[in-house]
Amino acid sequence: MEWVSNLKNGGAQENSSSGETLFGFEGKNIMTKRLYYADSYLKEFSGTVLECRQIDTKPAVVLDRTAFYPESGGQLHDTGMLNDAHVLNVLEDESGAIVHVLDRQIPAGAVTGRIDWARRFDHMQQHTGQHILSQAFIAVAQAQTLSFHM
Repeated sequence: MEWVSNLKNGGAQENSSSGETLFGFEGKNIMTKRLYYADSYLKEFSGTVLECRQIDTKPAVVLDRTAFYPESGGQLHDTGMLNDAHVLNVLEDESGAIVHVLDRQIPAGAVTGRIDWARRFDHMQQHTGQHILSQAFIAVAQAQTLSFHM
């Protein structure tokens, strides 16, 4: 993988459309494997840093695989750790890559991720509860839930 080796060599490129600085990306379309689809109870995983970015002055990385859920559909993003860095935000970019915004930079290569399980489980329970509540509103009052944000 030429662009991963370029990342290790410190190559950088400006993304003029978003103002982000991409390191070693070279225009490749990165798609992150979403481990939470197969196992929403996964608390720890290993992966590889494929790309380093900067978002709103914070370092960010894209991994080849992740268990971190991005903010989506009203459901809040996961937090936790990638090696010794705190994951502050998780989002999906236009290409489908999952971007992990960090409190400090981490080097390219192997990484261990740990999900803040108390937060994830709380969000899972609230999400399920909202589905149950929405069905109750339909059954009792024929009132459909149009939008819900935690």
